[in-house]
Formats: sequence, structure tokens, C-alpha cells
Amino acid sequence: MKLEIIDQQHQASTKGSIVFIHGACMGAWIWKDNFLPYFFEKGYNTFAISLRNHGASENNGKLRWTSIKEYVEDLTQVIDSIDGPIYLVGHSMGGFTIQHYMQKPSSKVKAVALLCSVPNTGLWKLVVRLLVDFPLQFLIANMSLSWLPIVKDKKRLKKLMFSKDYPVENMDSILKNLQDESFLAFLEMVFLRLPRKFQLKTPLMVVGAEKDYLVSETDTRKMGKHYNVEPIIIPNASHCFMLEEGWVFTAEKINQFFDLH
Repeated sequence: MKLEIIDQQHQASTKGSIVFIHGACMGAWIWKDNFLPYFFEKGYNTFAISLRNHGASENNGKLRWTSIKEYVEDLTQVIDSIDGPIYLVGHSMGGFTIQHYMQKPSSKVKAVALLCSVPNTGLWKLVVRLLVDFPLQFLIANMSLSWLPIVKDKKRLKKLMFSKDYPVENMDSILKNLQDESFLAFLEMVFLRLPRKFQLKTPLMVVGAEKDYLVSETDTRKMGKHYNVEPIIIPNASHCFMLEEGWVFTAEKINQFFDLH
């Protein structure tokens, strides 16, 4: 599978490489302006990937029925192509993909950070929330097997993924880059393909956002308990905090965690 990879590499890095995996309806672009240059300056080689049928990656025309299993194959492909120690950072659906990957990880993977990750218990609570707050759009989305009716609206998108004070002028470029997501993958994140219980041997960091509409703080804390780690909850942060003011705070926490491993 030909995948889009936005990378920054040192001629000789002693720290290893970080692979960034985006969330639903997004692509490698979400890491480009903030996290990639930050961690590159910290000495890591950085790789942001667009999963199949996302961004500029190969499009096989089957986005609607693409499985999380196939996203795991994409992640595996990238990890296998990189030499040396590897660290993983996954946002939302990307974090869910990593949870599946970590059931049989490469020994090269030294530590993992899950950011506002879809929890191991699934998104069934989100379904209820969407049905209450956006009943018409939710109905249209299910009938059309597409999530664009929900996310391709500036006001709704801000409520779903961004804080109230996120600059309105930035929303146009976000909307331009947003795309549809696999409907099958969504169903798998709700209940069809939840991560199996496994013994986690790789150091794991769980980060949540206090004001996250899509993944509640409660679910993030439960996920942390499931993996026996104390989650970090970013105060007043939203789902896409890596694009918002204050993102450096989280990046520093991740950098400190990776430096330990």
C-alpha cells in the first residue's frame, strides 16, 4: 500500500523515530505544523502517516468499508520500514489503531502515547450523545453511511473537536482538509472490533482532554485504569488540542515520557 508520509529525518539520530497516526476524517497534515517540527528539534526522526484512503495515500475506492484491521496493516508497514527504536503517537482513531497493533507489536516499539484515543470500551456513549445533540444529521449520516453531514459544518465541527476560543479564521483550512471516514471503522470503534485483552509490555501513556466532546474524560480514565496507567488530563483542552494554543504543554509531557524509555 502506497502511503503518504510527511517526515523530517536527521542524518544520524540517536533518539530513534516517532510515528504519528491521525484520527478519523483527518490525515498526516494534522501533525505537520506543531508536533513534527517540535519532536524533530528534540532529536527524533518524525513520520506522520496518512492511512489508506486518507490524504495523499493510495485510494482503492473502498473507504466506506475499510476496516481498522487494514489501518493496523498500514501502521505495521511503516514500522517495518524504519530502522532503530520507534515511538508511537496516536490521536483518536489513531490511538484505537495502536491499541490493536500493540497486541503483537514489533520489538522496535519502545513506548506509546495515546491522545484522546477512542477507548478500549468503544464509542457507544458518543452515539447516544450525537443522537441527542444532532438527531437529524446523525440520521442522515447513518442513512448515507457517511460522516460528512456531521463534521462538514463549521459550528458543529467546533463543538465536536475544538475549544470555544479556537480562532474562527482557522476553521476554513480545517474544513478544507477534512474528509469522510470509513463507516465500517466507525462501527468497529463503537462495538464491532474492540481491542482484545492482552498483557501490555510496552510503556504506555494515556492523555485526555477535559473538554473533549468525542471522548469523555471518564472514558479516558477508565482506559487508563484498564492499562494500569494514570492518565494525564489536559485542563480546558478539546479533542484536537494538538492544533490549539497550549499544544506545547502536551508535547513536553510526551517528550519527557519518551526520554524515560
